[in-house]
Amino acid sequence: MEEVFEAVLQLPPSERSAYVEDVCGNDLTLRNQVETLLLSMERAGSFREVPTFGVALSDTVVEETTPTLIGKRLGSYRIEREIGRGGMGSVYLALRADAEFEKRVAIKLIKRGMDTDFIVRRFRNERQILASLDHPHIARLLDGGTTEDGLMNVSAGMKNLSARSTAPGS
Repeated sequence: MEEVFEAVLQLPPSERSAYVEDVCGNDLTLRNQVETLLLSMERAGSFREVPTFGVALSDTVVEETTPTLIGKRLGSYRIEREIGRGGMGSVYLALRADAEFEKRVAIKLIKRGMDTDFIVRRFRNERQILASLDHPHIARLLDGGTTEDGLMNVSAGMKNLSARSTAPGS
C-alpha cells in the first residue's frame, strides 16, 4: 500500500484516479486505503504553504470547533483549546493539570479513523525524529503515548500562545 501511495503522490492530481484504478484493479481494500490517504492529504493541505516565521498568531489559531476535548484531561495535562487542525488530527494547547508546577504544552492527537498502520508508523517516526532534535526553533518533545482519544505527542515551545483564546472573534 505504501508503495502505491508513494507512486501516486509523484503523479499530477489529474492522473491519480486512473493510476489508482489501474494499479489496484479488483483489490478494493488497497484502493480504499490509498484513496483515503489521498483524501486526507488533500484536506490537510501542505505545511509548506504557510511560512514558518513572520505569520501573525491570529492567522494560525483555529477557533474551538471540537469542544468535546476542551477541558478534558490527558495524562498530566488539561486541554484548553484547539490551536490547529489537519487531515490526520488536531493540535491542542494544554496546561499542566496538577499543582506540582505550571507548564504550557501542545498536544498533537491523531483522530480516530486515521490510525491506519501507515499513519501510525508515520506518526511514531515523527515522534522519534522530534525526540532526537534539539534546536531552539523546533518544539521539544516532552512525552508521547496512546490515549482513548488516539495517539498523542506532547511538545514544549508554546511561548507565543497564552492560555486565553486568541482566535479571531474571541
